[in-house]
Amino acid sequence: MKRSAIVTGAAGAIGRATVARLAASGFGIMLVDRDEEALKEVVGSTAGTSVYSHVADVTNPEDVRSATEHAIASFGTVDTLINIAGGGGPKKTLGIEDIDLDLWNHVMALNVTSTFLFSQAVMAGMGKKGFGRIVNFSSILAFGEKGPPTTVPGRLAYATAKAALIGLTAQLAKDVGKNGITVNCIVPGLILGQPGTRVRGRFDALPDSEQARMLEGYPSGRAGTSEDVAAAVEFLVSEGAGYISGVALPVDGAYL
Repeated sequence: MKRSAIVTGAAGAIGRATVARLAASGFGIMLVDRDEEALKEVVGSTAGTSVYSHVADVTNPEDVRSATEHAIASFGTVDTLINIAGGGGPKKTLGIEDIDLDLWNHVMALNVTSTFLFSQAVMAGMGKKGFGRIVNFSSILAFGEKGPPTTVPGRLAYATAKAALIGLTAQLAKDVGKNGITVNCIVPGLILGQPGTRVRGRFDALPDSEQARMLEGYPSGRAGTSEDVAAAVEFLVSEGAGYISGVALPVDGAYL
């Protein structure tokens, strides 16, 4: 069966690693991100495969509709959705009193609303086909983080949004399972991409003592890599993972 996917947040480190794995497996892929130049780089790195890009604001319903229509026009159908797009917003906040409503709404929209909109957009096609794979992205911060904020700027809003995605995953999996659609959620720990990537930059900017404190909870003694996460995504979207649904899967080296 020829497979096709939409990957949001495709220009980030995890997005790139995921796209590389899916492209190598023969997927047709629509890359979605707001960074046009970075998308061009990702498409160029997968030359010779059916990989296209669509610049979009994942919180905008019209952009989501346009990206989905572009994918359907390119592949005929979309049977896989990987919702990586998200983030903690542009402002570092130390407590609830520092969070204004605009920041709160932005983080909720970027993480939760985007996942809802794209899942809603592809659902009819997956249901008609009787097959679908959706992978959402939460975080270990869904369970809270002690101490001062580290690599996540708007931590309280981010933790709340990532917890909501676990609930969304659990309920949607139950709602659509009868249609041959699985819905799962990756729960990454500290994942560091290559130097120059967003989270890696924030981590590298921390004092050595703070970096060491962050790594103390990882039995492996190291942070995860984008490839660690992409491997888990590749399995969850496989045809063989059809009886795994509603799961929040930690990819964190036994941190939790």
